[in-house]
Amino acid sequence: MTQSPIFIVGCDRSGTTLLRLMLIQSPILHIPQESMFIYLLKKNPEIYGDFTQSYQRWFFIRDLQTNPATPESVTFPIFNLTLEEAETALAKIAPTNIAQAISTLFVASAKKFGKQRWGDKTPRHVKHISPLAAAFPDAKFVHIIRDGRDVAMSIRKVRWVNNMIEAGQYWCDRVQAGRLAAATLPEHRYTEIYYESLVLEPEKTLQHLCRWLDLEYTPQMLKYYQDANQNISQEHSGLFELISKPVEPSRVQAWKRSLSPEEIADFESVAGDLLVKLGYELSGAKIPLQIQAIRQLRRNIEPLTYKIRRTLKKF
Repeated sequence: MTQSPIFIVGCDRSGTTLLRLMLIQSPILHIPQESMFIYLLKKNPEIYGDFTQSYQRWFFIRDLQTNPATPESVTFPIFNLTLEEAETALAKIAPTNIAQAISTLFVASAKKFGKQRWGDKTPRHVKHISPLAAAFPDAKFVHIIRDGRDVAMSIRKVRWVNNMIEAGQYWCDRVQAGRLAAATLPEHRYTEIYYESLVLEPEKTLQHLCRWLDLEYTPQMLKYYQDANQNISQEHSGLFELISKPVEPSRVQAWKRSLSPEEIADFESVAGDLLVKLGYELSGAKIPLQIQAIRQLRRNIEPLTYKIRRTLKKF
């Protein structure tokens, strides 16, 4: 079987963590938690030299210790390597560029867990597929897509956006970025799966995906929840309240039960075209005329309010 790395990407709250927990049930595949190493990959390629000198390797490790993987964490701990283990791995493999150095640590991390193949699950990498594809020419990209209205509910709950219009822009920005990059990749390097298929038909969806990944499917993938808490860091556990339970079909189209007609209309006014393009049906909800009138009034008043404030500041 191939040893090509696997990148799981997608808009936040679209099921990337669920898919990761399922796939790492494979006896050969290791996917740590979010890395966001793209920040280092985009640095000047000469910043660490050729990695032949000890100080070059330590500078690289130092930057991994400060590189933000998420707002709550940094990159280096995801490898579960000691500083000495990381430096030894780099010295042994002797990478010649940043991508090879990153790959070296992923491989070392996988071996520490008794596995032979590595992957990365960083949702925000969906906006950086092109440079990642160039840096890792044999990598495969799995873009998981979820109904944006369900995503909107989730990201608003954790207060990453203020309203449904912002949520629509957030979702569109990330999904479109991934699909745009995909247009430059051959079919054997990029695929899309839908969160809804993963939840409603998990076995069928995983079997199909594993064939594409050249990864042996195992029924244990459906029992991911049995050790899910062990594979989620403490600082992120609050984001995944249901991860220790089997997949629940009610997670699909939860927006129909939780969003108001006005909220649905707001989201669809921004993201409706993309929803349709992806095969999702629109609700047909409309923003009430009185709400439209109030918003238009606010837009008309804002410039006048700004001018008044500027004038008052002069006195």
